[in-house]
Amino acid sequence: MQIPVSFASALHRAHCCQLTSLHTWYGRRHVSTVSCSRKVSLAVRAVAEESAVGTGQVVGRRQLLAGFAAMTVDTKQPEVSVQPGVLEDSEAQASSPVTSAEYTSPGPFRVARLPRLEHTCHKLFPQCLGTQCLLRLDVFCPKGGSSFGALPPYPVAVFTGGFLVSSSSYLSYAERLASWGYVTVLYDKAAETAVDNLDDVISVKFIQEIIDWCGSHPVISRVSDTSRVYLCGHSRGGKLSVLAAAVDPRVVALCLLDPVDNTVWAPLGPGYPSGVQALKKLGDKQTADGRQAVPLALIGSGLGGDCAPKAANFRLFYEACTAPAWMVSIEQAGHFQFLDKQSSMQRAVCAQGKIPDYSVRQISQAVMVAWAQAVVPGRSKASFASQQTPASTAQHAFSPVSTETSDSIVYKALASVHDPCVHLQSRTKYL
Repeated sequence: MQIPVSFASALHRAHCCQLTSLHTWYGRRHVSTVSCSRKVSLAVRAVAEESAVGTGQVVGRRQLLAGFAAMTVDTKQPEVSVQPGVLEDSEAQASSPVTSAEYTSPGPFRVARLPRLEHTCHKLFPQCLGTQCLLRLDVFCPKGGSSFGALPPYPVAVFTGGFLVSSSSYLSYAERLASWGYVTVLYDKAAETAVDNLDDVISVKFIQEIIDWCGSHPVISRVSDTSRVYLCGHSRGGKLSVLAAAVDPRVVALCLLDPVDNTVWAPLGPGYPSGVQALKKLGDKQTADGRQAVPLALIGSGLGGDCAPKAANFRLFYEACTAPAWMVSIEQAGHFQFLDKQSSMQRAVCAQGKIPDYSVRQISQAVMVAWAQAVVPGRSKASFASQQTPASTAQHAFSPVSTETSDSIVYKALASVHDPCVHLQSRTKYL
């Protein structure tokens, strides 16, 4: 394999990075880098404390997280209306044209965050009742694309968070996707708790309902193309994204952040199917009914520990995938270091690596955007240039990630975080 110039220059900028192995074999490529010699600290195993003196009851991981979630539940927002003009471009606010695909930075679009919205999933009654059917949604829309030929409608990205993790923990991911031309939705289930949580089957129907809602909302539908949906998710949200892709043909690509399949906390059973098995069946379905493959990107943590056990972690998803796939492992990261901000409770429950949380997010968001630009239909330079735009504008349209290797993107991300101690592994197959 020819190593691109950008690959070498990124290594040079990272100063202390050393390439230790680069192998190519039948359909797979493996890259391993060790960027410093100091040892990785041992993973801190979460130890459950007694819930109260003298009770003798042990608090489990989910109960600890539920306790934190109960303290940070969003209060009900008043209903708001979205005016159509909020998503319209104006010459005075036009964005600067993009001249290169630098996925480690925000994209060329400005981002319009709509007021928080609510939606009741009536179609799921009686599977959910009352406020169980209520979703609270934050929508981030691209603006300013007309200045460089990137006109709506744009693909839709739905980001699903981890178990009882507020969607506010993923704001930077939504903003990054929207800045690259994706109508991005974050959401919370209004009434879900550790005791009264909705199973995976119903949760998948929520994701499908959100896609429907984007296509029918009087304002959001004007800029949304719900035939091109990019599902992203962290932890349980990664598994739910896979399950939704397996049943909804509108999903064209996946990006999972440290996904977790069935564990002792959510064992395989009615309402809780396996995401890994769904990936395998999705491959069979592609062969049977002619549906296009759903490409998969994975960013995993090397210190998942009890929060992302090896028997259910991201590597199993990668091995099960029969579509084009890209896996990046951040060996020194913990399960909750993908979040914008961790609570003290989350730090106590899951292991923490030496790599800063910012570095984990920077690498993850670079992979997330690069993968979307590579595999979501219509994200190539040619598709933007074909929208009746002048030649001077069209030349600034997006360059697809296929012009770069996955290796160079990983190392650009590594160089951009300026972290002297990052250990990454990158593998691809069927590309």
